[in-house]
Amino acid sequence: MTATAITRIGKHSSAYLQLPGGWFHNNAGWITGEHRTLLVDTCATESRSRALLEAARGPEPETALTAVLTHAHGDHSHGARQVVEHGGSVHAANSAVEEIHDGPHTYPELFEYADWGSIDPPDHITPVTGRTTIDLGGTHAEIHPVPTRAHTDGDLVIHHPDDGVLFTGDLLFHGVTPLALHGSIGGWIEALDWLETFDADTLVPGHGPVITRDDSVLAQQREYLRWLLDNTTEALPEFAKLEDLARRGWPEWHDAERHSVNLRVAHAENRRHTPDIADAIAAMLGAAGNRIPLEL
Repeated sequence: MTATAITRIGKHSSAYLQLPGGWFHNNAGWITGEHRTLLVDTCATESRSRALLEAARGPEPETALTAVLTHAHGDHSHGARQVVEHGGSVHAANSAVEEIHDGPHTYPELFEYADWGSIDPPDHITPVTGRTTIDLGGTHAEIHPVPTRAHTDGDLVIHHPDDGVLFTGDLLFHGVTPLALHGSIGGWIEALDWLETFDADTLVPGHGPVITRDDSVLAQQREYLRWLLDNTTEALPEFAKLEDLARRGWPEWHDAERHSVNLRVAHAENRRHTPDIADAIAAMLGAAGNRIPLEL
């Protein structure tokens, strides 16, 4: 059962949490200045994105709205058209723009769900090609492209220096198994090291509860990603055995079927070839037992 919570994490910043953060239950948030609200990500369905927009706009719905999508995955981007229909603009990394426009991506071969609503992408999304500062009126937010291919090849983070808040998108998962299907595990490790260079006391993961810079979540995720690479160096790894080890090594993480994908991506990376996405998805379906039912 998913619980939605709005958490005020600074004078200007709020996190919109869909806990515990499993499939398509992402976090979003916003930073509000005197003249503009910066929305970080949207939600997976029309109805959930509508609720997010209502919460972000608050008692002054005429406030100018700018949305930044941390990456292209549908749980974070399916509400982009609604932002535009409410008079706002949408920004994403250049490669993410292309992927979003190829969507929407609902993966019916993987998931059982039908009530997405209107989630077609908007006609225009502004590409983010470098570090960008957005003046919100009395405060500002910074958009930073991730310097490596990590969770995807089009990740962004949003830093609000005044509140000491960093919205990490899916570079961080808290209590949820990370997903490397469209990324690079080695690059992701580098990106986690890069996250530690920000002056931020509070981090909002893409999934799961908010953390502080002193929490062990980042170190645990780095340890997991390194474990994936260290244990998939053989030409023919025993994937079933490794999947079991991963489940026992990180038992508190839900959506454990993702280990199947991550191990195959790690093996391909070690062998320096492109991952077989169809094979990885088939392995995840096998681990899940069937198509995964969604409760959205």
